Amino acid sequence: MNRDSALDLLAFAVGYRLMTPAERRALRISVLYEMGEAAPATPELAVLWHEDRLIRGEREPTSTYDRWVLMKARDEAERPAFDEHFWRARRSDLEGAGFEPKEARDVIASVRASLGNPTGKEGDDNGNLEQQAA
Repeated sequence: MNRDSALDLLAFAVGYRLMTPAERRALRISVLYEMGEAAPATPELAVLWHEDRLIRGEREPTSTYDRWVLMKARDEAERPAFDEHFWRARRSDLEGAGFEPKEARDVIASVRASLGNPTGKEGDDNGNLEQQAA
């Protein structure tokens, strides 16, 4: 992956996380539906459609799996959009594409600041150790 592709991936990942769980589910369904014949031969679209109807309350839970789906959806809705693991993975993507570690931290810090999600005090994850050592 080159540097431009890594930045595109970062932008997509952030935009995807800014969507609500229902919007992400609708996007996945739409993409699979639009793929039509080109879609892999898996029942994924039917499963997503069935789960979506359950989560939206259009059908009642009838199995342990249905209750698990509802619990997972509730957990996903309560989880913050961005956590430290997300940012570490994005930084790793940038470094894998040729960004220097400090450059990658600066890009991530800039994106976090623009989202109103400023960097915390987790040490190397956001460059604070380098700043303290200077």
